[in-house]
Amino acid sequence: MNTIAPTFEHSVIKRQNLIFLTLAVLLHLLVLHNLDMDAPPAKPRMEENSIAVQFRDVPEQNEQKAGNSIVKTGPMAAPEEKKPVPEKKIEPAISPVNPSLPAPEPEPAIVVAAEVKPPVPVIPAESKPETKAEEVSAPLANDAVSNEGPQTYPIRPPQTGTISMRIVRTEPNKNPTFGEGELNWELKNARYKMNIEAKLDLLFTSLNLYQLHSEGSIDVYGITPASSTEKRRNRSETATHFDHAKKSVSFSASNKSTEIQDGAQDKASFIMQLAGIGNAEPDKFQPGREIRLQVAEERDVATFVFVVTALEEVETKMGKIMAWHVVRPPRPGTYNSKLEVWLAPEQYWYPIQIRNTESNGAVTTQTATKIVSIPNTER
Repeated sequence: MNTIAPTFEHSVIKRQNLIFLTLAVLLHLLVLHNLDMDAPPAKPRMEENSIAVQFRDVPEQNEQKAGNSIVKTGPMAAPEEKKPVPEKKIEPAISPVNPSLPAPEPEPAIVVAAEVKPPVPVIPAESKPETKAEEVSAPLANDAVSNEGPQTYPIRPPQTGTISMRIVRTEPNKNPTFGEGELNWELKNARYKMNIEAKLDLLFTSLNLYQLHSEGSIDVYGITPASSTEKRRNRSETATHFDHAKKSVSFSASNKSTEIQDGAQDKASFIMQLAGIGNAEPDKFQPGREIRLQVAEERDVATFVFVVTALEEVETKMGKIMAWHVVRPPRPGTYNSKLEVWLAPEQYWYPIQIRNTESNGAVTTQTATKIVSIPNTER
């Protein structure tokens, strides 16, 4: 009995130790498993402009240290009641917090109203307004309302003066001839008188090439001739009379009357009218611009179209003078002569050179040799 009892008791104690050892291992494994479960997962790197919100309940536990292991001896405390979290508006294109969870469906794109342009209405061809030619053409080169007919311009007539000229005349198959000319311009009390004379020097005498005389008044249209006369070599003198009240002009060479417009000139006065335009508004003289004047000739009225070509240097006995070169080309289909005038801004806009090319090829050039001017205050 005594021998058996200790053996049995020793066997029971040995079995209890084995059970406790097994329980200890199981508890140790359980603790390690709980530690892995409680460890917070690695936080993924959030994209720029993303929002990550994570809530986790940590239970209160009674812990004892047993060697290098932790043994939970107390029951887990009841989890705290979760408070409702207000919903937050998440902007589009936010990546999910947990990569293992499915990504939310993309929200519809937001369209900014300012970037949306309304469609351009299409006008049927038959309902489109017609574009007139003058709406797309370049601005006119003068003060004209249309491309045809004479025009009126602001005028400031040059002061009284006398221009002495040297004349050179050339004709086909002939030697050149020389002469003297003079342009006399007188302005007083809104009235004017103008004389142009040209003479050729022959061996023992002189030959009158032509004589022009004009007189009239100065008004809002500039030089307004009342009458003019012309005498050319081998021709009878002709006269032109203006009636501005009736807007008509009559000719002694044709015994007829023709309608005129405001600003009409005669064959002498138009030269000083050009000078008055430049004296009043120098900007009117630019290469390519046109100046249109109505001029009464011997038998009819015509529109003289003068084209400004360039500012040129003219050689004179007084030295080199800069002047605007203005040309009246022959009209198409006619034998009218070509007329050129050089107007000098630094010389009161006087004509310092005049050149006339006739239909037979003869060319007469008058170039200033002397200028004598009288200021308006001294008259």
